[in-house]
Amino acid sequence: MRRSIRDQRYCDRTLHLLLKTFFDIIRLRKGPEHIPDSAVVLLFSFGLLLFATFCSTVLVNPAAGDNIVLSFVASLLGYVFYWAVLVVTGFSRRFVPTISSIMACGSILTVFMVFAYVMFTPFLGANFASIIATLILFWSVPVKGHIIARAIERHWYLGIVIAMTIFLLQFAIYSALTERA
Repeated sequence: MRRSIRDQRYCDRTLHLLLKTFFDIIRLRKGPEHIPDSAVVLLFSFGLLLFATFCSTVLVNPAAGDNIVLSFVASLLGYVFYWAVLVVTGFSRRFVPTISSIMACGSILTVFMVFAYVMFTPFLGANFASIIATLILFWSVPVKGHIIARAIERHWYLGIVIAMTIFLLQFAIYSALTERA
């Protein structure tokens, strides 16, 4: 069965608005309450996570190809920690929009990080490109802090502390897993 042009425009417009909302969240203009509570959005965000993980492994550090699974496991554990924060604070009903936002915004920033690294390395050298890429990646901490703070209706300072704690836990878990491997 063929979709009509009107249906296709609706889907294109919906995807455009969803991506625009994710970019607004990255710019700290909106929060997870602007994301639909939908399994489709969560699946889309998960797809972005897979794409970003693949891109960062293949384009930035191809020698670490074996660690793609470990990186993915560390990311998933981070989402479990965010879920635990939602449960402990009594906002577990906001799980889907919050995790979708954290997952998608983190993935978009990872893709930007990969793009910056790949594009700046030939012109500025690997060291300076790594600094720029790392700064882009570090922006994910305030973004995720903003998201979790809005989800649990707390001040953004607390959100930054939660996001930084989870970031450090993910780093520690990833480091421990790669030492064993």
